Amino acid sequence: MTLLNLADILAEILDFDDVYAGCLDGTKEKSIGIYNSKNPQPKRICIGGKACTRTLYKDITILIHWTDNPTQADVEAEFVANKLDEIREYQHEGFTIKLVQPNNKVWVGRDEKGICEYVINTTVIYERND
Repeated sequence: MTLLNLADILAEILDFDDVYAGCLDGTKEKSIGIYNSKNPQPKRICIGGKACTRTLYKDITILIHWTDNPTQADVEAEFVANKLDEIREYQHEGFTIKLVQPNNKVWVGRDEKGICEYVINTTVIYERND
């Protein structure tokens, strides 16, 4: 599963078009970026190799870049975290997301234009459908 897959899934779930994989459109007042985690869990492979490994994990960081109003940014970050928590058995392009485990949202401050930002570190647990 790639960041682009996850960006597409999140855009669909949130009904929001400005979700980006590996980057963020800083020119927009509202956008969301998905990045590979800087602290991923060790890769897990079952005895018997990849063919026997059905459940996989992907650690990501979601950056919510949302207006210059801290209250609106906080509400949106909470909304995103709650939506992530609701994902179960979601089918997408050869994968089934079994569960998403978001951590608490964390305020990371404002960007150079004064836009408020939060991050949510998240583990996606999924299976290949092959």
